[in-house]
Amino acid sequence: MSLGCLKKYKSLIFDYSFIRKFGGTRLLGELLEIITSDHKDVYVSRSFKLMHYCVIHQADDKTASAVGAMRDFCTMLLPDKLLHSIQLTETCAFLDRMKELEDSCLVMASSGILSKRLREKTPDYNGDLCVIGDDLEPSIYHGVSDYLESVTEEPISPLAASDKYLDVPVYCNIGDTITTGDGRRLTLEKRVSAGAEGMVFTTDDPRIVAKIYHKGIITPLRWKKLQTQVQMGINSFGICWPKDLLFYKNIPVGYTMIMGKGRTLGNVFDGPDALLNSFPECTRLDIVTTLADLLEKYIYLHMFGIVAGDIQMKNALIYSSNSIYLIDMDSVQVGNLPCPVGTEEFTDPRLWGKNFSGFLRSLRDEDYSIAMLVFSILFCGLHPYATRNGAETLREEITGKNFPYSLDSSDTDHIPKGGYDHIWEYLPDRLRVMLFETFHEGKSFEAVEWYEAVLAYKDALSSHEFTNEEAYKAFPEMDYVATDPDPVSKPRFTPPKKAASSGAGSPFKPVANKTVNSVPNGQSALARRMFNEDNGRDKPDNSSDSKPNGGNDGGLLGLFKNRR
Repeated sequence: MSLGCLKKYKSLIFDYSFIRKFGGTRLLGELLEIITSDHKDVYVSRSFKLMHYCVIHQADDKTASAVGAMRDFCTMLLPDKLLHSIQLTETCAFLDRMKELEDSCLVMASSGILSKRLREKTPDYNGDLCVIGDDLEPSIYHGVSDYLESVTEEPISPLAASDKYLDVPVYCNIGDTITTGDGRRLTLEKRVSAGAEGMVFTTDDPRIVAKIYHKGIITPLRWKKLQTQVQMGINSFGICWPKDLLFYKNIPVGYTMIMGKGRTLGNVFDGPDALLNSFPECTRLDIVTTLADLLEKYIYLHMFGIVAGDIQMKNALIYSSNSIYLIDMDSVQVGNLPCPVGTEEFTDPRLWGKNFSGFLRSLRDEDYSIAMLVFSILFCGLHPYATRNGAETLREEITGKNFPYSLDSSDTDHIPKGGYDHIWEYLPDRLRVMLFETFHEGKSFEAVEWYEAVLAYKDALSSHEFTNEEAYKAFPEMDYVATDPDPVSKPRFTPPKKAASSGAGSPFKPVANKTVNSVPNGQSALARRMFNEDNGRDKPDNSSDSKPNGGNDGGLLGLFKNRR
């Protein structure tokens, strides 16, 4: 079956998974021919553009097929006003709006994020769906329920239950020669880190480092997952993805990856002292920019069917204003190969007590961890349930949903001391509502919704929309200085300003350092890499909702403005 099955519909609804998955294939040209020749209206959600941001910013190859596909998509459809952006991001809300369309079909890839959301949320949508598999063959379904009846969920791999190990008593260290899966020889040169699972070495190839596992670490599940990851070939500068398998004397010992630099987010975002000692020039914009970059990385992985699983502050590194890295990528969930580890504080309480090796996590499970990450970074390492004069344990606070912040800021008695009430006070209303509804009411927001809200906050800071200058401080209404005796030697988020007087290069007044009673675990800030084809990031689209039969292009043309 070809895409000719779409000719009978008056309108088409497109998910971004089609662009990312099938850009550069015959399907794109066939699709555009059908749309333009029959003058069909095409509708996309707000997430369509947001996900393209993630691909543009995170993919190493800036000439990736998705970029060309999006350019062709917009160039062919926008001049004739055939492309309409509906300003809704959440899956069910968008599909509910699309019910208004008559004689329409939703087009998506079988392995995309939307496919997974439909399985998790089972929205009441009875319109037709055109689902395209990896073999480029489309299938038509009459409503979400019809599609879900055809989906066979892959059971968890039996390897997850194996307690055997693949390694035998071998030991390699500095100076030893190891071999990649394709027979390339590498020499271990210098040990750069060591952990519970293994050690990381530089090699005689300056582009990569080698992670060598300790004995008793490589299980059949771990090795199968590494094999799958290497075959996937995910390339992103800031994601330390496994590149090649490694062997020593024909025995599996590890894998290669790019080297992440810097300190963990947990070490840097650990309250005012830790943050400002590492980055004395840190501002609120730096913090929000770092958060946006991290969200992009996780959403980018979601597009490949990856669930990170063990999201926490120690699994990312910050080095400088343009270098942030996701590490420990060998633990993620890939297909039916589960992530066997997790951190209770960042894990949805619904999953507490479960054996992480015994089930497959969903995107909804990941949404909770993403929400935790959003709060933890915005509040410089503080946990959302860290409470003053509260329960004896954090677990009790979490299970009781004892979120100490209120939407009207009327009750601050339980907010930890150290200026965290002012951070809450200066957050945009949308983020405050989302955080409150998540941690007080138990609501769940999709990762792309958090990304959209964070981008809007970043845009407001960049455009200097807030009249109170305190809103731009890392810690509003609090005066902190770095306690490090030589802060100049630390990385800076932004270039130093020209000093008009002593101390003029810093947003923090040179006064005595305040004491923080509740010390968090945190992170620092990074400036995002800009669009390859743009001179800067487009602002989030703030235009009003486009009615299904309207002609609003939703600013999609802006994706390709101002090309260098």
